Amino acid sequence: MPYTPSKYWSDLHVRRDLSAVGQSGLNSAMNQQLYRIWARNLRRFLKRNGVQRIGPTAFEVGAGTGYWLPLWRELGAERIDGCDLVPSAVDDLNSRFGPSGGFIVLDLGDEKVGLDCYDFVACMDVLLHITDDAKFDRALANLARLVAPGGRLLMKEPILLREGFERPYNPELSSRARPLSRYRAGLEAEGLKLEAIGPATAIANNPIEGRSRLAYRAWRGTWGVVSLPSKIHPANARWVGAVLSAIDPALMALGAAPSGKFALFARPG
Repeated sequence: MPYTPSKYWSDLHVRRDLSAVGQSGLNSAMNQQLYRIWARNLRRFLKRNGVQRIGPTAFEVGAGTGYWLPLWRELGAERIDGCDLVPSAVDDLNSRFGPSGGFIVLDLGDEKVGLDCYDFVACMDVLLHITDDAKFDRALANLARLVAPGGRLLMKEPILLREGFERPYNPELSSRARPLSRYRAGLEAEGLKLEAIGPATAIANNPIEGRSRLAYRAWRGTWGVVSLPSKIHPANARWVGAVLSAIDPALMALGAAPSGKFALFARPG
């Protein structure tokens, strides 16, 4: 069946846990372990690139279950607005976080979106699910327009550093990894500049590329082994997560980046 974003995500959000927005083939317990690793790696990425505070206003695109919102608050955001494609998710976000922000139903790939500008904009694993090229380009433009002068855009996306691993559009798939050049072209056309890019994880996510086809197959096999124990029993997620948490930094330090990336863009003040 063709991928229909509104139905696909509405069906997943019935779960009301991190498996609705993370690795849908894994249980909630394993997704919690993966998110902890990503959050730790994100803090290190931001610190390494001189981001100690993010400014008083923030906007998160595709806020989902709201996992990242407390981190934006921790980093200095006083007001956090956001959006999501799923009405029930937006209702839940407003009930939990409404006093300090507002959330709306929005498809970022629609025609020009008229919203305020923000000191900090986050887009965490959202653009990969806009598989249509025209909607992807509109989403990039709309995303860039959310960033105020002197503001920053943070993305966590399966950004390909090796363009040979890009796959053609398939109407049945719900995600699509694109090369860095596609992201840069759309965002730089709207006045943003790339400040930094780095691995979000080496091993705590499904791989999307490798240094070679052989390396890619090895990473795929490793991910299969890593994800299997928690599928056998959710209780295994705890020790698997501990092992991944210990190994992941060492692999990234060696230059391994076969999976998602963090990218930081800025609009000159």
